[in-house]
Amino acid sequence: MTNESPAPRTVRALSYAEARVLLDAALEAATRIAVPASVAILDATREVVAFGRQDDAPLLTGEVATAKAYTAASLRQPSGALAEATSPAGPFAGLAHGSARGLITFAGGFPLVVGSDIVGAVGASGGSLEEDETIARAAVALFEEWNR
Repeated sequence: MTNESPAPRTVRALSYAEARVLLDAALEAATRIAVPASVAILDATREVVAFGRQDDAPLLTGEVATAKAYTAASLRQPSGALAEATSPAGPFAGLAHGSARGLITFAGGFPLVVGSDIVGAVGASGGSLEEDETIARAAVALFEEWNR
């Protein structure tokens, strides 16, 4: 064992400016498909960096969008990936209640990934699960374009 400091690990940080552009891309998608929605962009620490709730989006959608993004970042996969496993008959039926902040394991949240690192996440809520995915994927597609 040595007393030397190990090499630091460098992880790409999601900036506020980037989060705002991702938020706008997702909200534009919501407008395009005529679904009033809330969208949350979180950083790697799972804290909100940017958030928007469109006019006529139900109040609950803000909490749900944030929880979808939190779930995607926490589990390193889309929020809907564990929908079947967390169903009442699934092996992880109580998972959503196992976190102080609450997990939501239905579609609409995606991690933002660079290499093998989670840089952040996006969550959308306001429409059907398919519509929420479409809205969130607009931000994911833009993020992936930036990081090619």
